[in-house]
Amino acid sequence: MNELRVFVGDRLAGHLTRSNGRYAFEYVSEYAGPPVFLGWEKTKKSREWETFPPAFDGLLPEGVLLDQLLAKHKLDKADKWGQLVAVGRDLTGFVSVLPDDGEEKPWGKFSPGEKPRKRTPIHPPEKALRHYQASEMVAYHAKHKLRMSLSGMQPKVSAVFSRQKGCFQIVESNGSYILKPSPQAFPGAAENEVLTMQLAKAAGIDVPHCGWLQAKDDCGVFWIERFDRWGAGNRHRIRCEDACQILEVPSSWKYAGNLEAVAGMIRQHCSNPRLQLVKFFQRILFCWVTGNGDMHLKNWSLIENGPLIELAPAYDLLNTRILIDDEEESALTLDGQKHGFDHSLLIDYLGRQICGVNERMRAKLLNQLKSLDWPSLISGSKLSSEARRAYENLVRERLGVLLH
Repeated sequence: MNELRVFVGDRLAGHLTRSNGRYAFEYVSEYAGPPVFLGWEKTKKSREWETFPPAFDGLLPEGVLLDQLLAKHKLDKADKWGQLVAVGRDLTGFVSVLPDDGEEKPWGKFSPGEKPRKRTPIHPPEKALRHYQASEMVAYHAKHKLRMSLSGMQPKVSAVFSRQKGCFQIVESNGSYILKPSPQAFPGAAENEVLTMQLAKAAGIDVPHCGWLQAKDDCGVFWIERFDRWGAGNRHRIRCEDACQILEVPSSWKYAGNLEAVAGMIRQHCSNPRLQLVKFFQRILFCWVTGNGDMHLKNWSLIENGPLIELAPAYDLLNTRILIDDEEESALTLDGQKHGFDHSLLIDYLGRQICGVNERMRAKLLNQLKSLDWPSLISGSKLSSEARRAYENLVRERLGVLLH
């Protein structure tokens, strides 16, 4: 199989082909929808690569999911074409990639310019995961063939929620929610993530609906709503692309980038770049204060919100500093460095020079961080007492640097 059909929603947009180690994409002449990826203007009917195209590479699973995909589908790690075939019907965003035999049809559809409708928030009861142990979730795709793709190194499964039964059900594909049990190497990660997401929401950052539950074996599990699909049966799909895809960087290079490039991506592709750069600056400050040293290129995404291209809701927010002793201050460099951040670098260089945030807004964002009731929110979390102390001490220390 050397040709695949590429769909945007339910519309055939073009074909991806491979020949003699090279790859090519060409739009079909009758396609009238939006570009398949940001920057893939339709005036350029075809494009070629000598290696697997980064935009498609960014759609493939990573970490535990990748290992399970390779084992269950009997694929080689270097066979990214085969991986794309295996999961291409249920990818992040509005793109589907299907074999060229014409038998399979895409699940989703896309309505250009239509603003997504938010789901009614769920409020899972304590026993919403009563049917599953955390170990079952981790091993789920070792027993069931992986048919969907989600990036990230942590173990995770796709799920739907039954309001009638008040519980989650794991599904092989087309889920509305993602369940993430704490990895064995990082106990407390689920509790850490839900706290950090709650803190972000309290700080005025847009985050998806999410929460924490206990599995059948009492292990903590973080759940989060997907924001790249909506409507009955999740049929409506939304453009969502991460910085690796947009900057044409392979996912394996996700740590080999800089925050200046992400700001440039926002400036180039967002419909309202001045507002989005303020939001970007706000998130960087929050992530630094909360010790998140893992905001790599795949953790920055743009989403199509009706007629607008904007920053996607924040995701994968954790205090990695209290999980990893030698963690860097930033996954991406800022002015060539990943540590030693201070007021001048963050406020003057990033805020004023790179993001163009005016003095009044910079002061407002700093005041928001200062006025947040960090001790109450952290002490009320499900982290261990030791982790709560470490989290609060780090926040106090870094706020002191910002607000000196």
